[in-house]
Amino acid sequence: MADAVETIVGLGRIEGLYAVVLCDVFGVLHDATEIRPAAVAALRTFRAGGGTVVLVSNSSEPGPRLAETLRARGIAPEYDALVTSADIARILLEEQVPKRVHHIGPARDRILFDGLSVTLTGVESADLSVCTGYPDPDDDLDATLVVALQRGHLLVCTNPDTSLMVDSTRLRFAGLVAERYRTIGGIVIETGKPGGLIYREALRRAGQTRERPITPGAVLGIGDTWALDVVGALKCGFGAIHIGAAEPQERPPDCPGRLYRMPVLVW
Repeated sequence: MADAVETIVGLGRIEGLYAVVLCDVFGVLHDATEIRPAAVAALRTFRAGGGTVVLVSNSSEPGPRLAETLRARGIAPEYDALVTSADIARILLEEQVPKRVHHIGPARDRILFDGLSVTLTGVESADLSVCTGYPDPDDDLDATLVVALQRGHLLVCTNPDTSLMVDSTRLRFAGLVAERYRTIGGIVIETGKPGGLIYREALRRAGQTRERPITPGAVLGIGDTWALDVVGALKCGFGAIHIGAAEPQERPPDCPGRLYRMPVLVW
């Protein structure tokens, strides 16, 4: 096991060690207000050298919609595939019978259900709940979760993030709802990082691009959130780059992948 954290000045310093990069979006390629051209250029250079790039995001937008959002932000498609936690939720919902769904989260997130054979309904008549965000207002949240538990709902959570500071404002996310549901005894499936479902789909898509199966040792995860991006990658057996100034935390045990850190993603 490579326990040490190696600080590198650019992705080019480890060129040739990895065939596939699984890269986070928010916090690496943009920060909600502006894009990071050097990060986008680093992915472009990696692909030009024969590497495969899959963007892996805990977004509640399905992949095609997020691709449009990124394009509108000026982030050219410098990647081979894109998978979001919403994509994984859609796969799970396609497998569910019956499909009466209670949605928790902003109305704009209901794009997740477009084209699916599901009926959106109240918690009292639904068969499962899907949480894409923290409700505002949240006055009825606890009562809603109690009803979901009484009906035996599985809660599908598309974003394990609990909160994030944006422009000095703390935003609350779906992960907080998942925590509260677990606290009262509910069962939660998280479709985003650090869970394995989204990484398996990312590897499947990378394998399609490279026309062969991908081994974990050939994969490098890149992200700015330790508990989601870094831990998720290491637990899958990948190498990982922690982006940002924060000190790395304790790495999970029995994870053989190498761990790097960079202030920002550059080549």
